[in-house]
Amino acid sequence: MNNYDLFISINEPFGAGLFERENASQSIRYALALKRFFEQTKLPKYNGGLLYPSGENSYDINDYCIRPQYTRAVEITRANVLRQKSEQAYKLIVDELGKVENFSDTLHCVGGHGFTHTFLNYSRIFKDGLNGYIKRVDALPDGDFKESLQITLEAIKIYHSRCLEYLKTQNAPQKLIDALTKMPYETPTNTYEAMVSQNFIFYVDGCDDIGPLDKNLLPYYKGEDIVPLLKDFFKNVDDNNSWSGTLGPEYNEITRACLRAVHNIRRPNLQLLITKDMPSWMWEEVISSIATGNGQPSLYNYELYMKSLKDTMPSVPIEDIKRLAFGGCTETMFEGLSAVGSDDAGINVALIFSNYMRANLDKHQSYDEFYNGFINYLYSEIAYVLVRLNNHRRTRAINRPMLIRTLLVDDCIDNQLDFNQGGTRYVWSEINMAGTINVIDSLSVIRTLIFEQKQYNANEFISKMDERNPEFLAKAKKCPSFGNNNDIVDSLGAQFMNDLIDAFKQRKCYPRGEFYPVSNQFVTYVDAGKGIPATPDGRAYGDPLCDCLGAIHGNDNKGSTALLNSVASLPLYRIIGTPIVNIRISRKNLPTVLKPLTLGFFEKGGMQLQVTCLSKEEMLKAQQKPEEYKSLAVRIGGYSEYFVRLSPELQQTVIDRTEY
Repeated sequence: MNNYDLFISINEPFGAGLFERENASQSIRYALALKRFFEQTKLPKYNGGLLYPSGENSYDINDYCIRPQYTRAVEITRANVLRQKSEQAYKLIVDELGKVENFSDTLHCVGGHGFTHTFLNYSRIFKDGLNGYIKRVDALPDGDFKESLQITLEAIKIYHSRCLEYLKTQNAPQKLIDALTKMPYETPTNTYEAMVSQNFIFYVDGCDDIGPLDKNLLPYYKGEDIVPLLKDFFKNVDDNNSWSGTLGPEYNEITRACLRAVHNIRRPNLQLLITKDMPSWMWEEVISSIATGNGQPSLYNYELYMKSLKDTMPSVPIEDIKRLAFGGCTETMFEGLSAVGSDDAGINVALIFSNYMRANLDKHQSYDEFYNGFINYLYSEIAYVLVRLNNHRRTRAINRPMLIRTLLVDDCIDNQLDFNQGGTRYVWSEINMAGTINVIDSLSVIRTLIFEQKQYNANEFISKMDERNPEFLAKAKKCPSFGNNNDIVDSLGAQFMNDLIDAFKQRKCYPRGEFYPVSNQFVTYVDAGKGIPATPDGRAYGDPLCDCLGAIHGNDNKGSTALLNSVASLPLYRIIGTPIVNIRISRKNLPTVLKPLTLGFFEKGGMQLQVTCLSKEEMLKAQQKPEEYKSLAVRIGGYSEYFVRLSPELQQTVIDRTEY
């Protein structure tokens, strides 16, 4: 039995396609894998709504152990089951996965491990239809690149035909059948057809990011009420744990409809680009949405993002910069034009600090000497991670073609180059920074208690910190802490953040572009703290790290303005991947507080703000009776999540946030 027949015999069509022509190029092999998968995969159940596919997508609903994945190209979902089916098949797939270098042993994969969210070029998909893409591919010179995309288009056509035939058996509305008959191959004539096209392609890609709906749908919009249609689409996004869409800065009725459709829903993560003159009706919609308890939308300083991107990427035309969008949780991209490693890797800054402090604190005679030694060590650790990440990116480029994204993100077809090989117009990598505020507060305590007040020598300091000595903890708590508009610790924090950001300039990312920092811990800050001993900021062994670039929970005791002034003192404009800031504001005060607080923060240099308005009482009730509070959502890292789905540790960190 050959390998193709082996995978057929154990009902693993994606694996069968991979070995159908196993001596062919990787692009041909992965295209055939997609084709065999789409030929045989179960179709999602039609839910009676306005769109199809619907509900959980075909990547996830099957019993297959081997399946496509929108960032890794292929993954094993149930290794033990695959081994029971066939040890030989398991070994073949493990060997295939092993062609891409793993770097999880660096201990710095906080929030990412070679992950690449993206936005497809939905505006072009609408304009050209897939028929336009077929013509472009057919015009390519003969070769593996052309053939692999032709096979991919065949795979999409097969899936499309199967979806249509299935709908006809389900007594689906004729309007949906008629629209899907044309879409996504033709140009839409109205909003409904555009959404049918978007929804289908969204599923084909594996359900990642949705793009700026208020911009892309506008050419087809005729003033109708599209909130029910958007609600259907957003339910599909939510059902698939999918990600983000950006709104603004040109606000229209579709922007309004999106904000209304997301009431009481955690996904998609809607990210609103705020301008200084955003109209009052938009602020009313924002407040109304956040007040439902969904944390939606998160707020972004459009003018500062534009300035930072122009300064950082001076060769990029303004037309492309205006395609600013945030993928995944909140990582900066250009919609339809970029391949961004988002969260490509994560630097556990607090772990690096702890290791250096414990090994070297007693070797330094001054704070500056200790700080400079720590920064040198930090640089070497980051350099090591970037080298390992580049090895991953290099081997991935050779061995993991991303055919659907190569087809649907510009300029891969024109460059005749795969998405992972640098075929897109723009390429860069975003690296997560975890535990930075813990380090800032820890540096403040060390400088104060050891080098200024000389209350402890290094060994006493670490010993009392580890034993949780009450006198030591009380003294540490009196040291200046970040989040209270204290110039001493804020300037210390700004110096540290500048040095940390500079460390990412040591290397260029493969195959081209830069490494840019992002502060986006989403749910990882709990696990990231588990292996770290006690730190001077007051953390006990294994406690969570700070969840964003705001204050450590409970340390911000001077009010919301003081907190945001501290955050704005950091060089946020250099963290173009996005510096996340979480804040809790009571629901009753949202109408009066949110607009001036946001605009004031942005004027000071704030880049991003996300708001949770659930009260402590609501969250405690949800812990006691989770079945009654399934729709309660909170901002957690860069996205909204249903509160009752969080682990008890994560729930507690949200409860502990200061409420303003």
